[in-house]
Amino acid sequence: MIGNHSHKIVNPTGNEYRRYYLLLIIVASILLYNCSKQPENAIEIDSDADIFPEYYDLTLPSNIAPLNFIIKEPGTKFRLEISAQNSKSISIQQKSNKIKIPIKAWREMLTENAGDTLNFYIRVFRNNQWNKYKTIHHWISPDPIDSYLAYRIVNAVYLKWRDMGIYQRNLTNFDEEPLIENYSTENGCMNCHSFSKNDPSKMLIHFRILHPGTLIWNEGELSKIDTRTSKTMSSGIYPAWHPNGKHISFAVGQISPHLTTRSDKIVDVADKASDLIVYNLENNTIITSPKISTNRRENMPVWSADGKYLYFISAPEAKKGDDESLLHSKYDLMRISYDTQLNIWGEVEMVLSSDLTGKSISMPSVSPDGKYIVCSMSDFGYFTIYHKDSDLYSVDLRTKEYKKLELNSQSTESYSTWSSNGRWLIFSSKRIDDVYTRPYISYFDENGISHTPFVIPQKDPDIYSRLLANYNRPELINGKVELSPIQIRDVIFDDAAKVEVNEK
Repeated sequence: MIGNHSHKIVNPTGNEYRRYYLLLIIVASILLYNCSKQPENAIEIDSDADIFPEYYDLTLPSNIAPLNFIIKEPGTKFRLEISAQNSKSISIQQKSNKIKIPIKAWREMLTENAGDTLNFYIRVFRNNQWNKYKTIHHWISPDPIDSYLAYRIVNAVYLKWRDMGIYQRNLTNFDEEPLIENYSTENGCMNCHSFSKNDPSKMLIHFRILHPGTLIWNEGELSKIDTRTSKTMSSGIYPAWHPNGKHISFAVGQISPHLTTRSDKIVDVADKASDLIVYNLENNTIITSPKISTNRRENMPVWSADGKYLYFISAPEAKKGDDESLLHSKYDLMRISYDTQLNIWGEVEMVLSSDLTGKSISMPSVSPDGKYIVCSMSDFGYFTIYHKDSDLYSVDLRTKEYKKLELNSQSTESYSTWSSNGRWLIFSSKRIDDVYTRPYISYFDENGISHTPFVIPQKDPDIYSRLLANYNRPELINGKVELSPIQIRDVIFDDAAKVEVNEK
C-alpha cells in the first residue's frame, strides 16, 4: 500500500562482526601511527641537538641577523620552533637539515622581545618517531651592535696570499660587498684597514708591494699618502686613529716572517726593530719622540678613550742574528701621555709587565668608556694569529688587574675590537677547525664579564666549511662605507703624496 513501508531488520553474522572489529583495529592503528608522527608527541632527548655553528645559550644583539644553522643529527625531517613572550612563534619544518630563519619574522621577534628570552625548540624525525632535544635559550640584549663589520678575507700567507679583498658586511642581514679586491690592483697586498671610533667616514687602508701607499678616507675626501721618510725605518704599519679623528699613530719597523718546522706553528712573524710615529692629517706631517723610538721594539699603538695617552707594546732589542731573541721575546704593555695640540710628550709608564703575567702581551684594544684594555697574550712574540696558545685577557685600567676572559677556547684567539657602545667585542678565533680565523661576537657586560661568543651568522651556515680562507682584522663600524671599489682603485693607481717630518 501507498504510504506503508516495511522494514527488514538484519542481524550481523559472526563474519561481519569480525570484519567490523578488524576495521576498528585498522582505524585505531592509523590514528595511533599518525599521532606518533606529530611533533608534539616527540620523545624527549636529554641533550642538546648537535648543530653547526654551535649556537647554544647566547646573549644576542637585538639587531643581529638570523642564526641560521645546520642540524647534524640523523633524520628525515627537521623542525625548529622559535618562541618569545611578546611575539607569534616562528615554525620551520622541512626535509633539509639546513635551517634558514625568515629574516622579517626574526627581526620583528628580536625587536619586540629585547631584554627577554628567545627559545629554540629543535625536533628531528627518524625511525618513524619525532625526537625533541633540550630547549636552547638565548637572551636578547637591548644593546644593539654596530650595523656593519669590515674585514679582510685572505688565504694563508705562505700558500696563496695574493688572492684577497677587504669587505663590508651588514650584520643586521646578510649583505656583503667588497670595498676593494686586489685583482683590480694587480694583486698587490692590502691590509690594516682601520676606522676612527667606528666611523665609516674615517678609514684608512695600507697598500703594499704594488702601488704602495696608505689610502685615507676622511669625511668625503679620498687621498693616498706615503708615510715612508728618510727619518723613519719604514712606512707606517699597524694604525690607530686618535679619538679626535685628526691624528693617526703608526708603528714603523722591519718585519721578519719565518717558516718553521714546528707542526703547531708553521709560520711566525717577528719585528727586527720597531718605533712609533704620529701622523697629523691636517698638515700632512709626522712626529715622533726619542721616548717611543728607542732601541727597544715599540709596536701596536692604540689611544686611550680620552686621547690623552698612547698605549703600546714593547720588547727588548733583538740581538742581530739571534732568532731566539728575535722570535721568543715577551712584550710589555706601556703607555705615554701626549698632548696633540701642544705637541708635548710625557714619560713612558709600565701598565702591565710580561714579568708579572709570564706571557707576551699584544694587540691591545681600549674600550670606548676607557675602563678596559683587551689584549692577546701568548708564550712569546706579538703576531699571535699563528699561536695556538694565544688567549684574550682584559686589563682594568683603574686597578691594573688583569684576567683571562671567559670567551676563550682551546684554539687561537687574537685580534679584538669594540662596538661603539662598548657592550660587544668582535675577535678572531680558530676554534672551528684550528686552521682558519673566523669573526666571533661576545657580549661584554658592565661587570667586565665576557659572555659565550658566537661566530657571525651567515645566510648559508655551511660557508665556514667551504671557505678556505681567513677573516682578518674584523672592525665594527656604525654604518656603511660610502665608497665604491672603482673609486678606491683609481686613487690607488695615483702617486702617493709624501709626508713631511715635524722635527720640533
